[in-house]
Amino acid sequence: MKLLLLLLISFIQVGQANVCICQYPKEDAKYGGGYRGEIGFYKMGCALWILSEGRCRKKKVIDINMSLDPYLNKVLKPQEKVKIGFVGHWSSSEEFIEYLQSDIEPLLKKYDSSFEVENTACSSMDEPAKVQDYLTGLQLNENKYINVEGSQTTSIGMWDKLSIGFRKADLIANGDSRGLKNVYPLCKKFINRRCTGFQEGETGYCQSDSGVNRKLICHGKIKTKLNSKLKLKQFKRWLYLDETQNKVKDLIKQTEQEIIEIRRGVKL
Repeated sequence: MKLLLLLLISFIQVGQANVCICQYPKEDAKYGGGYRGEIGFYKMGCALWILSEGRCRKKKVIDINMSLDPYLNKVLKPQEKVKIGFVGHWSSSEEFIEYLQSDIEPLLKKYDSSFEVENTACSSMDEPAKVQDYLTGLQLNENKYINVEGSQTTSIGMWDKLSIGFRKADLIANGDSRGLKNVYPLCKKFINRRCTGFQEGETGYCQSDSGVNRKLICHGKIKTKLNSKLKLKQFKRWLYLDETQNKVKDLIKQTEQEIIEIRRGVKL
């Protein structure tokens, strides 16, 4: 019984051996772009992110303009994992790579720790393959790694935790220096999942069980040569782009045929 209790305590301690940091931007942010009047919401989102990370020995919210090194130098233990979240605005995978190169890569070299970065902002992984190429090129020691996660499109970010209808609507992608994870999420986890109005018409990739990458679209306004405002009447969902385009084409043909028949009836 005592042995079981000791093992349980040991498991809990290992599970909690993380340093968790959430970053947010101010108006002069070097990354992520902050807007006056929104900074309070970023901090609130960070508080929500910290709360969702249940296994943290240390927790801290830090302005993205501030170096993480002084804090990590003070609290980080050898081989302890560092988990970093970001709440705010973002522009692209290019910006994400710049951030990783300037802010995270030096920490990877300095500390004997692995890093996990969750960027909850929009489009931080709009080109996941580029991010994965950068991570693979780091060639880290076997005892540590870096894993990143972000959205391929406009995102709900941390606020999905407060939503019921749109939980996990963001089409995320992963990158890992070990190359152990799929860059794109599994299609079966996203196909027919609800997406939001501001993701309408946006596209991203998923991976089938057979390893084939397929393009998804948030089902809403779909641009076609005949009608750029055609809208199928149903809840917006992540659907396969090729199949959706075929449905639109069939609907256009059907509508055009109905119009021709109506015109014929009017002439008669």
